[in-house]
Amino acid sequence: MQKCIYVFCIMFLGWIGIGCSDFIDVRPENATTYTNYFRTQKDAEALLTYLQVMIKPIAYGHIAARGLIVDSDPNGWDVPNKLDPSKARDFLKDYYDVIYQADLILDNAHRFEITEEELKPYLLQAYFAKGIAYFYLAMNFGEVPIKKGSTNFEKLPQSSISEVLDEAEKWALKAMDLPKYEDLVQQTAETRMKQYGCKGAAAALLAHLYAWRAGVEGRSECWAQAEEYCRMIIEGEVGNYQLAETPEEVCVNVMHGNSDESIWELYNIGDETIYKGFNSFVGFPVIATSEYTPDNTWQPAIYKNTVRKMYDNEDLRRDAYFYGTDADSIYLKYVNNEVVVDIERGEDSVILVYDNQSIPRAYLYKYRYSYYTYNDISPEPRFVGLSQNIVIWRLADIYLLRAECRARQGKANAVDDLNVIRRRAYGNDSHAFPCVEDMENGLAGNIQLAIFREREKELLHEYHRYFDIVRNGWCFLRGEDTYDYIRKEISEAYAQLTDQDIQDGALYNALTEEAFVNNDLMRQNRYWNRRFQ
Repeated sequence: MQKCIYVFCIMFLGWIGIGCSDFIDVRPENATTYTNYFRTQKDAEALLTYLQVMIKPIAYGHIAARGLIVDSDPNGWDVPNKLDPSKARDFLKDYYDVIYQADLILDNAHRFEITEEELKPYLLQAYFAKGIAYFYLAMNFGEVPIKKGSTNFEKLPQSSISEVLDEAEKWALKAMDLPKYEDLVQQTAETRMKQYGCKGAAAALLAHLYAWRAGVEGRSECWAQAEEYCRMIIEGEVGNYQLAETPEEVCVNVMHGNSDESIWELYNIGDETIYKGFNSFVGFPVIATSEYTPDNTWQPAIYKNTVRKMYDNEDLRRDAYFYGTDADSIYLKYVNNEVVVDIERGEDSVILVYDNQSIPRAYLYKYRYSYYTYNDISPEPRFVGLSQNIVIWRLADIYLLRAECRARQGKANAVDDLNVIRRRAYGNDSHAFPCVEDMENGLAGNIQLAIFREREKELLHEYHRYFDIVRNGWCFLRGEDTYDYIRKEISEAYAQLTDQDIQDGALYNALTEEAFVNNDLMRQNRYWNRRFQ
């Protein structure tokens, strides 16, 4: 309850923040004011708690969903994979709320009556949050305003993409002074520390940021910088991270949360923290209620043929990420007075049998931890959402990102990192690059495309693919590669975009009306301005 009161106070201070810069620094004994609030370590903790609440929506944004691999839209919904660019909207407010909250800590640091050592962790978390916010703004919107602190509310025009990325880079570099994750854990009794910034998370942010600058801005020197931050993570210089041993462990442990492979994730465990959008593509058998059956049409689907095309018979990810793809039948059985799903008939009491091969859809099984509520009206549980953390960056992502950076620099050792992930996927070195399947799929002579394909398989439905497509696809526009076909992988609608459309900003979100309220200096980019005329 006391924490809730503090969070309310922070919200209140945010609302009254305009015009507070002229307050006289006095301390009434019977009132909380803007200036006397920022005093104790408990005040700093409340500010940071609210910052952690606000960072979740921007780290799991909407635009990334457009890269998901989805085959069908049975109910006529807007499947993210098939979205027309005209529906690419997002809200700036969530991003600037994070920036404002971080600035609230930084701008008032001098007011806290605690030691510099006690204050430092809060400043470092604010640096990390600002780095995240500006990086995601640059990726999602391109040109956006750069704020000038928590007490400055003047109208601001958009800064260039390079300037926004410079701002993200500045704060991310400052966040590198954060402690390693294991040291962070020793300093607190908090159990959700994977959501907080740490040295490894800051390094992952910089690795992705420099790769983005290299791919989108054409700054080729940034490939080496991105590679270096990947190296620091892989070699344990910024924290102790280890790959899970098998794809099954990725699903059971890494995707659940707080694993050694995870670098930065969002806390999402428990009734009050369920993030509804997280379970958009999960159905049977993860959700065990009568509404979800093998042939249901509640979610857009990936077809079994797509799964078989992506993952060959020896790829252990096929059976880990999807349930019973090759099974002839799916059985619902009573086991110990509970209904369970099985691909073997066995000796148990069978309730229903489904002809699995007659059902085209595959069953996503990468995310497995459902959360249910119960009531007296119906004996059947009600599915609420997935009760597992949302992993943003993990070590497998970093290995494949380093492989991409090395390939872009023409380094032969790019295959080493690619093969690390393949070795886990297959349990051996039988599919080291280039293997027979690479030759059959036209990848043997194209290490960059092979890495892209491996990322979409390994990081399936982890919301990387859209940004991977954009990062790779822009190279075509500069005449460096013929990667125009990668940008066409989003959807048929996106495939119709011209080079000029992309150069004019078609791959970024449009600004919604709220962006222009009280700021007549804001402008849509050229592509969206044409669409809205």
